[in-house]
Amino acid sequence: MASELTIERVLTLVELVPRGRVVSYGDLGAIVGIGPRQVGSFMANHSEGLTWWRVTNAAGDLPRDLLDRARPHWADEGILVKRNGRGCRIADYRADLDALATAYRVRIADTLARMGTETPHTSNPAASALAAAGIATLEELGEWRRADVLALHGMGPKALGVLDVALREAGLDWKG
Repeated sequence: MASELTIERVLTLVELVPRGRVVSYGDLGAIVGIGPRQVGSFMANHSEGLTWWRVTNAAGDLPRDLLDRARPHWADEGILVKRNGRGCRIADYRADLDALATAYRVRIADTLARMGTETPHTSNPAASALAAAGIATLEELGEWRRADVLALHGMGPKALGVLDVALREAGLDWKG
């Protein structure tokens, strides 16, 4: 189960996709640090009021029912449907992912300040392991079992000890 903060991170990033541009679930996942299937799941359950039509699969395609609903939005934004009728040419309409990631980092700093306590500094391999798992706050860390975090590639006992102390000082604990 994803934390409210992880869902907020995905939805914040979707809000930043520029008009007339699209990204794939994988593009979003790579920026947030989660898998494309998780992004798709969040979008299916939390996208009301968002520009969901700017998020496609890796080929720029959408399922038929979504594509039918996306067509008016795409037409309004100048996104053309491919000849095969399944979506758009993502290579032609993909957002600048570097600019999107930069805008996301700026915006998410405010969200993290509102919704969570940033994880403490650990070794670079451990920090990379946490980022790859989509863990940016102690609250998100508390949704994990200690053994599962230790199993992350790059996480060592010393870094885990730092995280133990940080959780305890924040009044949090490991899951289960």
